[in-house]
Amino acid sequence: MLKEIMEQPEAVRRTIQPRLADGEIVFEELEDERDLMKGISRIYLVACGSAYHTGVTAKYVIEGLARIPVEVDLASEFRYRNPILDANDLVIIISQSGETIDTLAAMREAKRRGGRTLAIVNVVGSSIAREADDVLYTWAGPEIAVATTKAYTTQLVLMDLVGLYLADLLGTVEQSEYDTILSEMQLLPEKMRQFLSHTEDIQYYASRYFNHDSIFFIGRNLDYAMGLEGSLKLKE
Repeated sequence: MLKEIMEQPEAVRRTIQPRLADGEIVFEELEDERDLMKGISRIYLVACGSAYHTGVTAKYVIEGLARIPVEVDLASEFRYRNPILDANDLVIIISQSGETIDTLAAMREAKRRGGRTLAIVNVVGSSIAREADDVLYTWAGPEIAVATTKAYTTQLVLMDLVGLYLADLLGTVEQSEYDTILSEMQLLPEKMRQFLSHTEDIQYYASRYFNHDSIFFIGRNLDYAMGLEGSLKLKE
């Protein structure tokens, strides 16, 4: 797990850099879907575990930038709640392995009901990647530890790119804000590398709090979403 924590800066760089060209976000995988993307009326984000927490974060990002209504569903519940879908709905399926059974079943249900599916996965050629209408890979590299690290952070970054890409397509973001966000995202790998170099500080704080019986994560908006993942990490 520690090895994969330290691999996060490079993993995030691999997610971001190939998708940028001449100061713009380029998704070659979605180039033929631009008109379809412009017609999206609603987005469902469907996942389990940490990937679900990525979806909670992405809801704030996409709604804030692209002004498209977003619903976040646990994959294990999505197919049992009789979801309302049509051809103008985009269902984004998030999974590290691309083999999560509940997530795969939810994607199949979404397709059966007529929704367009976009997979966000790490493992090339996985079941979800093969069956989705479109797929974007995080390119995080192999993740062996049960407690996800680099797969989670690359999912976050990729969903930020998707949100900004949609906002640009729909004209809901000013050029100056678009440029600023892209510039900051390109600085992320180095900022993460600098943060992870402070291992002594991190160990100090861990030593202060590891023996508490209860820890509460409290936050609003994006901090709420981050708190969900922080809580899960501590339990793991």
